[in-house]
Amino acid sequence: MCGTVNDIRKSFASLRIDKKMRHRDIANFLQMTEAELVDAHVGVSKLDAMQSSPNLARAVRLKKSWPELIQFIEQFGEVMALTRNEYGVHEKIGTYQNISTQGDIGLVMSEKIDLRLFYKHWELAYIFEEGKGDSLQRSVQFFDECGQAVHKVFLLPDSCHEAFEQMINAWADSNQEPGVQVQELSKPLTDELRLSEAFDFDSFKNDWANLLDTHDFFELLKKYHLNRLQAFELIGQHYAEPLPRDAVGLLLNSAAHLNVPIMIFVGNRGAIQIHTGPIKRVLDAKGWLNVLDQDFNLHLRLTDIHKVWLVRKPTKDGVVSSLEILDEQGDVIALIFGKRKPGQPELETWRDLLESCKDAKDLEEAVIEEFNN
Repeated sequence: MCGTVNDIRKSFASLRIDKKMRHRDIANFLQMTEAELVDAHVGVSKLDAMQSSPNLARAVRLKKSWPELIQFIEQFGEVMALTRNEYGVHEKIGTYQNISTQGDIGLVMSEKIDLRLFYKHWELAYIFEEGKGDSLQRSVQFFDECGQAVHKVFLLPDSCHEAFEQMINAWADSNQEPGVQVQELSKPLTDELRLSEAFDFDSFKNDWANLLDTHDFFELLKKYHLNRLQAFELIGQHYAEPLPRDAVGLLLNSAAHLNVPIMIFVGNRGAIQIHTGPIKRVLDAKGWLNVLDQDFNLHLRLTDIHKVWLVRKPTKDGVVSSLEILDEQGDVIALIFGKRKPGQPELETWRDLLESCKDAKDLEEAVIEEFNN
């Protein structure tokens, strides 16, 4: 951790004002985790925050009551939900409704906010308030045991701020002293593909061919002790084909131009957030590929997209095709599917669009032809 609590608070305020840096970047700059950065603001009173510099923030540590906290967020009304990983950011505006819990998994399945929350990886939660110009930005932020952000909820001007205050009163932890211990983040390096002599390729291929649901794919990986990249490289082009990295931008632009509804998944070990529907505005700027729509934003860091795969998974509803975007370690940055519901086959327009990604020239010509018709 960089300096005393007061040093961290002052550095945070300065970097927010002078450099316009985001929380994650400030934490990296100060050589600490994002949870430690937020926790350094625990104990600042509301009065102190108001009387100090415009960007002096305050945090309130919350009780570890994950399903109850998520259920309470419904009272906020319309908010912005944010889930990210190292190289992808997914932002969605909507309300938290149709909330349920199945074991240690939370589900939010409202019209616009669609989440899968894996509470076993949640460790810390905070209310966070900071000045932004003439306004006050308010959020609820959740972190894992390593201090990595798993999910954030930002209030909007028309959100119910009274409910936000009620959350503080109802769910503030009894310990409001700054200082939190987080575990060291350990991420194994991806080794070259090494299979044991006992690996049964024919059995693996047969199990893939007989998948009944896309969710069964995770069990397939566990059964054969493979990561996604290893499975794709093994299975062959009938089920998985590598694509150039620029296929991601081509696909998103074409889906926007042709108004093909899609599903975009971005997640981490603690949460997955899903957008379902058409997209409209796709921009490539400063090394990021962005979707900038009214109620949905996506940001993918292009330089860290290492592998892109067209993947086909059999299901009882027919083959389900996806574009899978991986980083250098083989971890998922984002998954893109055509819009569909269980019991329905995938859209032919989506399948045709995805298949055309194998040839960028064909894809560009298809879009031009559509515009000219």
